[in-house]
This record gives sequence, structure tokens and C-alpha cells, in this order.
Amino acid sequence: MDSNPSGYEKKDIPVKPVLIGGLLFIFTVLVTLYLLYEYYVRVLDDATYDFKLSKRSTKLEQLRKFEDENLNSYKLKEGAEDSYQIPIEKSKEILLNENQ
Repeated sequence: MDSNPSGYEKKDIPVKPVLIGGLLFIFTVLVTLYLLYEYYVRVLDDATYDFKLSKRSTKLEQLRKFEDENLNSYKLKEGAEDSYQIPIEKSKEILLNENQ
């Protein structure tokens, strides 16, 4: 009749192939998790750049406008009737011409 009366085999499973398969599965899962983490970090950095660094600051724009007005315009100096403000490039040119 049946050599296994209780309904299951009494032989052991092959440990070596099961162990190798389990280790390969664990290794695959760990590599996949690591790659997903690296992808997440890269996407997060790109999103941070797009959100924070790509839009121009209004303070920076105001500062550039202020500097441009002060460095590149002619006007009467405040507090002195006979002093004029000239653009910085023109003042450099005059200074170089005076020293020659």
C-alpha cells in the first residue's frame, strides 16, 4: 500500500538549494530597496532644486536693481551741490587717464 501512511513524505527538503534560493531572494530584495532609495534621493534633490533654487528671489532682484542704479547712473550727490555721481566704469576710465 502506501509507504507514507500519515499523508506526507518524511524525507528532508534539500537544504542547500533552498538556502541558496533564499539568499538570492534576500539579496535581490536588498539591491532593489537600495536602488529605490537612490532613485528617491535623486528625485527629491531634483524637486528641491526645482522648487527652491530655480525661482529668483525678490530680494536679490531688488538688490541688483539698487546696485545697477547706484553704479551705472549719473546724478547729483546728496548733501553736496557741486558733487556728481558718475558710473563706476566711467570713473575707472577717468582715474586711469589721470594717472597716465
